[in-house]
Amino acid sequence: MKKCGLSLILFFLVAIMLYPMTAIANAFEKDKVEVDICIIGSDNHFVYKIPKRLHKDKPYVEMRNKIESTLASHWKVEDAHYEANQSEVAYTFFIQDLFQEKQSGQMKVAIPYSILVGMFGEEEAIELRILASKLTNWKVNANDWAAFGFVAPLTLLSDQEYVYEGAVYDLLQQRVGHFDGTVMKGQLVLNSVIYFSFILVQLLTCIIMSRRLKKRIIKDPENMHQFRKLNYLYQIIPLMVIIAQIVFLVMSGLLTAFGLYFNPGIDLLFIVGPILLNIILLPTFFVTTESEISKELNNFLDSGM
Repeated sequence: MKKCGLSLILFFLVAIMLYPMTAIANAFEKDKVEVDICIIGSDNHFVYKIPKRLHKDKPYVEMRNKIESTLASHWKVEDAHYEANQSEVAYTFFIQDLFQEKQSGQMKVAIPYSILVGMFGEEEAIELRILASKLTNWKVNANDWAAFGFVAPLTLLSDQEYVYEGAVYDLLQQRVGHFDGTVMKGQLVLNSVIYFSFILVQLLTCIIMSRRLKKRIIKDPENMHQFRKLNYLYQIIPLMVIIAQIVFLVMSGLLTAFGLYFNPGIDLLFIVGPILLNIILLPTFFVTTESEISKELNNFLDSGM
C-alpha cells in the first residue's frame, strides 16, 4: 500500500511539473506567426497566419493593407484577402512577379526577409514554410536547406514543403533568400507519359465494356428492360479510370509541375485536356452502343415478323 501511495504521489508531482512546460509549448505553437511561400507556377502566393493577439485593436483590413503595402514595395501584388479563424487570421497575397527567372524548368526567386517578415517584432516566433512542386529540386543561397535551418522537405500530394522555425531576428540576419529551382525533366516526362496513357486505357476500357454490354443485351433481349441499370453498371470501370487519372495527376506532382514548366494557358491544357477527353469518351461510346443495340433489336423483330 505504501509503495502504491508513493507511486501516486510521484505521478502527481511529475504531472504538476510537466504541465507548465506543456502549456508553454502549446502557447508557443498557438502564438507563433506562420508564413507560407507557395511557389506553384501561375498562382504563386504568400499566406500569413497571424495570431489574433498581435492584432491588438488593429482592424483586419488595416493589417491586410499594411502587409500588402510592404510587399508591394518589392513585388506586384495581384490580389489580397483575409479569413478570420478562431485563434488567427489568414492573409493571402497573390504575387504576380515572384520569379526573377523562369525558363525551361530553371527558376530563380529572391525573397528579402526584411520585406517578408519585417513588419513583425524581432523576438516573435515564426514558422516559415516554402511550398513547391515535388518534381522540383531547390537550393537556398546555393546551399543545402539544412545549412539555413530548414527542415528536410515533407512531401504532401503534389507539393513538398521546407520548414524553418525560429525568431524573426534570426531570419532577418540572413537578409535575402536566393532560391534556385530546377524541374526534374526526366521524372516530369515519365509521369507525363503515364498520365497521357490513361487516354489509351480509357479508350480500350470503353470499347471492351460497351461491347460486353451490347453482347449481353443482344444475347438475351429480356435484359432490355434493365438497360439503364446495366448501362450504369458497365460504366463503373471507365469511371474508375477517370478517378485513377485524377489521383495520379495530384499524387505524381504533375499538378504543380506543369504550372512551373509551361506558360499560363498551356499548363491548363496539359492538366485538364486528358481528363476532359476521358470524360468525353465515356458517354460517346455508351450512347453509340445504345443506338446500335436498338437498331439490331429492331432489325431482329422486323425479321421475326
